[in-house]
Amino acid sequence: MMNRLKALACAAAMTCLAGTAAAQELTMAVWGGGGANTWREAFIKQFSPAEKFTIKMVEVPNPAGGLRSPAAASQYNLALVTYFEAIALSKAGLIESFDDNQLTGIKDVDPKYLTRDKAGRHVGLPVYFTYYGIAYNTDLAKAEDFASWQGLADAKWKGKLSLTRPVYLAPYDAVIMAKAMGGSEKDIDPGFKLLERIVPNVLATYTSLAHMNTLLTRGEVAAVPFYASRVWALRRQGAANVEVAMPKEGVLMLPYVVVVPKGAKHQDKALAWLNYIAGAEPQLRAAALDGWLPMNAKVKLPDELQKTFGRPYEEIVRNLYSPDWNVVVDHNEARVDRAEKLLSGVQK
Repeated sequence: MMNRLKALACAAAMTCLAGTAAAQELTMAVWGGGGANTWREAFIKQFSPAEKFTIKMVEVPNPAGGLRSPAAASQYNLALVTYFEAIALSKAGLIESFDDNQLTGIKDVDPKYLTRDKAGRHVGLPVYFTYYGIAYNTDLAKAEDFASWQGLADAKWKGKLSLTRPVYLAPYDAVIMAKAMGGSEKDIDPGFKLLERIVPNVLATYTSLAHMNTLLTRGEVAAVPFYASRVWALRRQGAANVEVAMPKEGVLMLPYVVVVPKGAKHQDKALAWLNYIAGAEPQLRAAALDGWLPMNAKVKLPDELQKTFGRPYEEIVRNLYSPDWNVVVDHNEARVDRAEKLLSGVQK
């Protein structure tokens, strides 16, 4: 009997230890496509918190979509989403918010880029950004062709362009094109009017980043509104025939934010992680590895690294357009419907 009780006690102790060990691992959802590797190299390897715990990266097709699941809080402790998605998730009550004393890492982020709710609380940590410009195949086009966003409407590109799906066309393309035509996220009609002129030039919409990479590098399309970071990634992979143009009206700034699902466990540890990734050193490593532009204003990018971006970092920052994403989110459903009608006749 005594031996049996000892065995039960040992089993219980092992169970408790296993539970403790499991509690020390936080799971963070990120997009698929290799981004998790950059997170491991740039952020996780050098992470050494005072209270030991680890971060596990999980690649998923759409982290924000995962947070809309009732099981999100039990599956993930953190998730990487776009600024736009962070605002939408906050309005839906699906992510946690924090005050300045909890999220101390935000001190080196430009206040205009902070993600706050109506109460002024932070709904995540902006960690890096890319921008949305015009990617083009250098065998078929040149930067001067897209000195303006209106260059995409030139009839010479008939059957040679691509556009993204309505779910992104509405908050991204329509917004930056509205700005280019004298409108804004509040006055979106000028953007859709320009898109109406561009659609006749569109060969097909792209369904994934990999799909677009193929269309662009093979020269099946000459140009597309696209993410600068994806162009830089293609060039690092050996595609010498792709570049990204920066129209004179500006490019859309797309920050990425790490958020905490509503009700997720171990929020004290999640905060320790957020305040760490806000630092200049890990963000510099991420920029060097994958072209993720830092949100920390104290990061100094070496000249050699800036050359890989095709232009100085200061020039990029000067030409960024950062809309009021609250306005974009509030009008998004109707605008996506409008984008779907606009693209209804375009090949997918």
